[in-house]
Amino acid sequence: MKRVIFLIIAIILATATVAEARIYIPIDQPSEMKFPIAIADLQRNKGSRSVARDVAEIIRNDLKLSGYFLVIPPDRFKNQARKEGVTESDINFPYWKSINAQALIKGEVTKESGRTVITMRLFDPFLGKMLIGKRYKGRKKQWRELAHRFADEVMSALTGIRGVFNTRIAYSTVTKKGKEIAVMDMDGFAEKQLTKNKSINISPTWSPDGKQLIFTSYLHGNPDLYMIKVGGKRLKRITKGPGGKLTPNWSPDGDSVAMASSAGGIANIYTMLPSGKDIDRLTKGKAIDISPTWSPNGSTLAFASERAGGLHLFKMNKQGKGIKRLTYVGYQNDMPSWSALNDRIAFAGRVRGKFDIFTINPDGSNLQRLTINAGSNEHPSFSPDGRFITFSSTRTGEPAVYIMRRDGSNQTRITKENGILPSWGPQR
Repeated sequence: MKRVIFLIIAIILATATVAEARIYIPIDQPSEMKFPIAIADLQRNKGSRSVARDVAEIIRNDLKLSGYFLVIPPDRFKNQARKEGVTESDINFPYWKSINAQALIKGEVTKESGRTVITMRLFDPFLGKMLIGKRYKGRKKQWRELAHRFADEVMSALTGIRGVFNTRIAYSTVTKKGKEIAVMDMDGFAEKQLTKNKSINISPTWSPDGKQLIFTSYLHGNPDLYMIKVGGKRLKRITKGPGGKLTPNWSPDGDSVAMASSAGGIANIYTMLPSGKDIDRLTKGKAIDISPTWSPNGSTLAFASERAGGLHLFKMNKQGKGIKRLTYVGYQNDMPSWSALNDRIAFAGRVRGKFDIFTINPDGSNLQRLTINAGSNEHPSFSPDGRFITFSSTRTGEPAVYIMRRDGSNQTRITKENGILPSWGPQR
């Protein structure tokens, strides 16, 4: 109940204070043209010093990770920020214009009836106007979520599209005794290991509501699919029988899971209900078919196949008909991920013994390479808004999870430890 109150308060204030709509950052703006923004530490009135500092720092890090912003170092303006207020009438907008802050974020921490309240505001210094304002009340452990949510609002106000800072990424982490499924915030913090069975657990895929994961586990010897609630501990085995079940991918409507299964002797593409029932074989070739990914409307599947010799990408409708080849260059193209914008498919292609990340149009045209000369880069997964890609890379030696903009810019490591096979979760 506390969490519900916390969100309702934020929504009510936002509705009352949103300024006229204007796009400040075009979504296709070149990556070298970053938008200057100043984010001041929150002011305190009997509030927590750590909350005031941490909320601002989380928002700064979020906006840096996006690759759209030039975050002005806070030391450059901290004296000015301390001596002025946090409302339009108390802010010296000419000063912020003088340091070329195209946008300004200010906030304050207060106490009401013994509870902490945070008020956040986004301003346009050149107009001297507030663009958005949010008021949050909640517990200390909610401040990270609060900061991500306000960063999402900033992205919405400045680009016209909500941000993905409050999303999570699932991945496999390599331990001394196996590989375990874990989740983290998209900035790499708030990590939580979900499985602890000392087996090999790989290839997580999110339910559309973000509440469950399906993944492959060797827990009982054979690679089968298991389900776990995000935040839970109990595993539910959903496939049994002969053959390995690999690379699951949950459909956008939540009604189906595509996978590769070798139950018929060689890996082919199948679909089934999330419960593991009603398994339907889609491909019946004599070559390996693997790594299915759904189109945003759930009508089409892209997958990797050796039916043309080397491993290449193909697509088909959800009944397994109308198979069409997508890639013709390279000799091992695998792990496709279909953008929610329905305009690109990301995949890993082997080049001179190592993998790199590429994207193509859904018809196979306009091939673009996003990574080069930076270790082996694998398993791309689009963000739910289609603007970012997470992937794993060995560029620093151990495999770790990274994110980048969809054009390949701003490649940034987010896992503190190792990480492989990332999967970007839905909006929360």
